[in-house]
Amino acid sequence: MFVLETLIAITVALTTAFGGLVAEDLISRDAACTVSAVPDLWSENCTSPSRLGWFLGTLAVLVVAMALRAWLMAHNGTLYYLRLLPAESADRTRAAVDVANARSLDFRSATGWFGTRGEVVDLRREVGQVSGELERAMNDDDHATGYVLAPNLAFPAALAVGYDVLLRERTHLAELPAEARKRRLPGGDTGVRTVYFDDGDDTWSERRWRSRRAQSDTQLALHTLDAGAPDRTAVRRVWLSLQLEGGGPVSEIDVGHALRETCEVVVVAGPTANGDDDEGAALAPWTLPAGRWVPGASGRRVDPRAFARLVEELSGVVEQVLDDYPEAEVLLTGRMPRTVAFALGYVIAQRKDDRIEGKRAALHPTRSDDTRAERAQAVAENEGLSSLSRFWDSVTPVLVHLGEAKATLAHPAQDAAAVRNHRMP
Repeated sequence: MFVLETLIAITVALTTAFGGLVAEDLISRDAACTVSAVPDLWSENCTSPSRLGWFLGTLAVLVVAMALRAWLMAHNGTLYYLRLLPAESADRTRAAVDVANARSLDFRSATGWFGTRGEVVDLRREVGQVSGELERAMNDDDHATGYVLAPNLAFPAALAVGYDVLLRERTHLAELPAEARKRRLPGGDTGVRTVYFDDGDDTWSERRWRSRRAQSDTQLALHTLDAGAPDRTAVRRVWLSLQLEGGGPVSEIDVGHALRETCEVVVVAGPTANGDDDEGAALAPWTLPAGRWVPGASGRRVDPRAFARLVEELSGVVEQVLDDYPEAEVLLTGRMPRTVAFALGYVIAQRKDDRIEGKRAALHPTRSDDTRAERAQAVAENEGLSSLSRFWDSVTPVLVHLGEAKATLAHPAQDAAAVRNHRMP
């Protein structure tokens, strides 16, 4: 940016100087000069061709430099570093933040730590602080620049912060590696991965959502274990695990957690390496679809369409489980890149109030003891409204830390009394 702005300053001075000489020639022209046609302007009777050539050349360089400056500002704007981790954890992305900051025009941070004592982890205050600081910083930022969000958030916090954020246009997400190259070498890969995640009307706000059941080209396999209840409306607790980092056989995912053992149904979603049955299938890791962009870039760009498709499918998995078990409390856990978890929370918020194409009717029957609000919700879902509109009423994120799985209060919309008193074993 320094080199580019220096070039702009020099070309402005040259363009002004040569433009003044051309104007002087035209003002002092004689009767032999005719400017009714463009070719006549090059006549030596009107002005010096060399002066006019320098003027047009420097003007062209100035226009290109200004366009390049606007492009850089839109794509390499302010870097926002978001961190909310257990107090026992180490922040291993600080070197990557320094590398990512080297290509950004400005830097903002919203960070915090939280404790994990007790059977239920309460993150609502810390999440509110991070969300509030992020919104304040984005409101005060130059809207002509881009926004690069680098989340380093625990899974429940990523869902909550992403759910509440209002993204602007020209937004990018940055996946920070645990170990990054300390020095930026020409053509070297620093390990930082960025993906274009713009909130234009044609991207998320006006997206046409489809039911996962209506899609034939799904990337994630859905495996249901321990489905002992004959009536899906009789299921009271479901364990939903979103796995993008592999993990071996499906039947062994999250085994050993006391919270998982309290669930009547276990659902595991993720790419499958081999096996079609629920018990014998093995999960394969999902990697960010990235490729070399330009030499000297701070990393590799992630394919935005593949990224958006994955996040949309993950939200469809959560929606399908809520449809299949309308009376259940869903305990949601996940192992995935930090940018994916953040984007999932955002997409859930975008999808929750829309009609879903291909959604089956009568999946959420009403009951005699339903309240007026519950009955209205069931009717709306049966008419095609997304069941994600009751996400925080029916879903409790689970924090897996140091070998323990704990129910988490991450959003003000959750029922704190229900999570503390009824959802734990």
